[in-house]
Amino acid sequence: MSSFKQTPLTCSGHTRPVVHLDFSDNTDYGYFLISACKDGKPMLRQGDTGDWIGTFEGHKGAVWGVALNKEATVAASGAADFEAKV
Repeated sequence: MSSFKQTPLTCSGHTRPVVHLDFSDNTDYGYFLISACKDGKPMLRQGDTGDWIGTFEGHKGAVWGVALNKEATVAASGAADFEAKV
C-alpha cells in the first residue's frame, strides 16, 4: 500500500456548471487541463496546481466539450452556439 497522499484541487472561476474536462500528456512544462462550462468560457489551467492560465472567449452559448492535444499546444471546443473553435 502506498503512503502517497493526494489533496484534491478546487479550481474556481466558472459561473455555471462544468460539464467536461480534458488533460494533456505530461510536457516539459507539466501537464494541463481544460474545462468546458455552461458559462461559455473554457478555461486552461496548470494540471498539478490548478493555477489559471487563461480563458477562451468567443462562444455565445454553453460549451459542452473541450479537447487538448497531447503536447497542450492546440485546444478545441464545441458549444451550443453551433460552433467549434480551435
